[in-house]
Parts: sequence; C-alpha cells; structure tokens
Amino acid sequence: MTPELIAQYADVEGVPGDIRARLRSAETLYSAEEVEFAVDQLAVRLTVALQDRNPVLVPVLHGGLVFAGMLLRRLVFPLRQAYVHVGRYTDTQGGELSRYHHGGPDLKGETVVVVDDILDEGVTLTHLVDWALDEGASEVVTVVLLTKNNPRRPGGLQADHSALFCPDRFVVGCGLDIDGYGRNLPGLFALGEALGEQ
Repeated sequence: MTPELIAQYADVEGVPGDIRARLRSAETLYSAEEVEFAVDQLAVRLTVALQDRNPVLVPVLHGGLVFAGMLLRRLVFPLRQAYVHVGRYTDTQGGELSRYHHGGPDLKGETVVVVDDILDEGVTLTHLVDWALDEGASEVVTVVLLTKNNPRRPGGLQADHSALFCPDRFVVGCGLDIDGYGRNLPGLFALGEALGEQ
C-alpha cells in the first residue's frame, strides 16, 4: 500500500480531520509484502521453539488481534487460543493499565504465548507476563509484530520474539491504530515525527 492509497483511505467521509491529516503524512516503514515475509520467518522460529509444548496463544486485544490472525494460519502444530483485553490509553497517550477480560483455557501449568502488536515502553507486556505467571503459567513467551527503538524502555527489556523493528515513531497498520483508524492497513506506516508512547 502506497502513501497515495493511505491518503484515499483517509479521505473517506467521517474520518476526523486531524486523523486525515496524520494519515496523509504517513511514510511506509514496511510494505505488506515485507510484513508477510517477516511473519513467515517468525512463524518458522516459533514452530521450532514451541511445536512440542502444546501452548496457549493469548492475543492482546485489540492491537494484537490482526497479528495473531496472521500467525495462526502459519502455525500448524497443536495449540489452543485464549485472549486478554487490556487498556491504558485515554487518547494516544499512555495511562494507567488495567486488564478488562480474559477468555480461554485455564493457564495453570501451561506454556503461554502472549501475542501483541508492538513493544514500546514495555508496560503492557510486563504486566501481562506477571499476570500469566500469577495465573499459574509454567512459562510465558512474548511475541510482538514490531519492536520500537524507544529510549524510554527499561534497558534490556525485549520480547522473546519480534518480527520487525522500527524507530521511535507513531506507527499504524497490521493492528496498530490512531484513535481506532488504520488497524486494517496491510503494511506498517509511520506518522509524523517521534511521538513517544504508542
């Protein structure tokens, strides 16, 4: 998807003016083809690591849903799926984190694979690892589509598996959004200058 097509996406009536302007300024970080290739490679790594563990995949809603769907059609070993819904945004800025809901099998004694869209400051991922361990998981594996090069993230904090990496920019596409828009864009696109937490 080219920036011109993103501009067309933004020009649909009903999209707020400030969101239109931000989407029109988008720069392509990764094309749809590059994202698909990176997820293919990640799926191979996950298969090698997890195929004998009968894990429970736990996508983080809403952002991790698109990425989890991409992974699920590539992971052809036994697994079960759950989900967790967390929130920490008042608009596009971070706020206090709360877990709203969890659905799926009991996590006690399980290998739990937390699947999220992006590792930014690491607050959400850290919270969910602690939550899964509190639920009795025997191990927690963290998987993200995108790791942001964020100087505010505590040193050494990384996901166990990341498909792609990006600079400290606000990103939309493949589950990442701005005020609910852009999640369904097939590539990954940076909006404007470095904007802090996503």
